[in-house]
Amino acid sequence: MTRTIEKPSKDAGVARANYRLQVLDAAEHAFAEMGYHGVSMRQIAEAAGVSISLAQYHFKTKEVLFGAVMERRIMSINGRRLSQLDEVEMRAGKGRVKLEDVLRAFLEPTVLLCRDKVSGGGNFALLLARVANEPLPYARKVSTAYYDPIARQTLRVLQLALPDMPQESLAWCYVFAVGAMVSAVSPTGRVARLSNGRCDPD
Repeated sequence: MTRTIEKPSKDAGVARANYRLQVLDAAEHAFAEMGYHGVSMRQIAEAAGVSISLAQYHFKTKEVLFGAVMERRIMSINGRRLSQLDEVEMRAGKGRVKLEDVLRAFLEPTVLLCRDKVSGGGNFALLLARVANEPLPYARKVSTAYYDPIARQTLRVLQLALPDMPQESLAWCYVFAVGAMVSAVSPTGRVARLSNGRCDPD
């Protein structure tokens, strides 16, 4: 039986300026809800309200479409991260970089986007959790292309904050920080349940 997917809520996203954005929005929603292998290009086109041929005109394959979905979010996030990391270094001058400032520069852009319901941040938060926990070729490509460069830059600045820490320990700290961030922004409601409603992830 063919599964159908719901069209993204109009209230959850920005105004669709063109067909390409419609397909990107529908794909992000579908990948977040059903996973990469749980949805077809045809289903995404249907949810976007366009023909399969038009969807394939803009994005030749599902893998290309997935990469485009991730790229538009990650490039925005990484741009803010780099800007904030540069500011951290400039403020520190010749003094030691503050660890708190480095962590804020790395974590804040993702957290703010994932909490932005108007731009569909909730979909990206769920998709981010899927990508982080699926050791599959498509996820590895995204990680290598978009996450590794900013990770190395963050580790470089972290080393300035913690000059005596071995590089391998810094790498583990970074991985744990990413895991904590993904868990925190995932729209599961778990932190609210565990805290009896005292913690509001939004």
